Amino acid sequence: MPPTRRRALFWQVYPTLLLSLLLVAVLGAFIVHLLGGAPPRPIPIGPPGRRMHMHMFGMLLTVATIVGLAAYPVVARITGRLEALRLSVEAWGGGETHRRAKVDGADEIAAVAVSFNTAADRADALLEAHKAMLAHASHELRSPLARLAMAAEIMASGADPGPAETVRREIAELDALVEEILLASRLDHGADHDATEPVDLLALAAEEAARAGVTLRDMAVESGPFEVVGSPRLLRRLIRNLIDNALKHGAPPVELELSRLTRGGSAVVSLAVHDGGAGIPQALRSRVFEPFFRPEGWSEGAGGWGLGLSLVRQIAERHGGTACCEASAAGGAVFRVDLPVQ
Repeated sequence: MPPTRRRALFWQVYPTLLLSLLLVAVLGAFIVHLLGGAPPRPIPIGPPGRRMHMHMFGMLLTVATIVGLAAYPVVARITGRLEALRLSVEAWGGGETHRRAKVDGADEIAAVAVSFNTAADRADALLEAHKAMLAHASHELRSPLARLAMAAEIMASGADPGPAETVRREIAELDALVEEILLASRLDHGADHDATEPVDLLALAAEEAARAGVTLRDMAVESGPFEVVGSPRLLRRLIRNLIDNALKHGAPPVELELSRLTRGGSAVVSLAVHDGGAGIPQALRSRVFEPFFRPEGWSEGAGGWGLGLSLVRQIAERHGGTACCEASAAGGAVFRVDLPVQ
């Protein structure tokens, strides 16, 4: 780190301290003179008959000097630490994203340095996540684009009318992928602000289960209502992504389950999607929520998890909830989202 320079703060704090001490000395001497205090050795100053008792002034001036000398390193240290913090912030803002402020001590300046370092770490993590998402997105876009190019060539030759359906399917896949990328970006930047309102999760789950042809488990009458406050559009996307993920990566039967639970002393509505697949290993249950996660050793044809589960987690957190993957007693996987009851 380059040597710091004392700037305006130093020359505001330290001279102010010295002038204050000097003023105290002058006022003390003046008060003593008014009260008529006589020192052992009055020093004559000015015309005859006018004397200023300099011993008190000299004593106070000496005290002020000692205090000033003692305060100098303290003020210099404080302003030096502030200058070092400023240089770190400027360097980070100038592109040195590895730069962090030195945390020295446990006072307010150290607290500001810790806050800056925490914010810088989080910003770096977000930048890395965005870089990874863009890299994975470009990789995922290559496959449908290559298939579209091949289908277009076949259609141009007129040999087979079948590729027209392939083109439509691949375009729909690309459109869905681009939509998910945009939604993930808006959620990351906090730009997706839907109006919130009471939402009946049971009604949304029933509609999405009917659309996908999966089962909604029966619930006891006393379990409801399953109402939360949030965005109906985002919550519908959350349920749809959970169902689509189970149909793509799991196996029948796929079932939805709603329940009311108490977690940490607070009531939550728990939405769980069960599938009858092989399940997900313990080590991968948190990683499947990463954008475009593909387990090591999986082929291109097997595909990855894309953005579906990543959006599920983002939407759940946007509503103050959590998303997790669990093991099913029947051997499959259970994806569970807990949302607070308002």
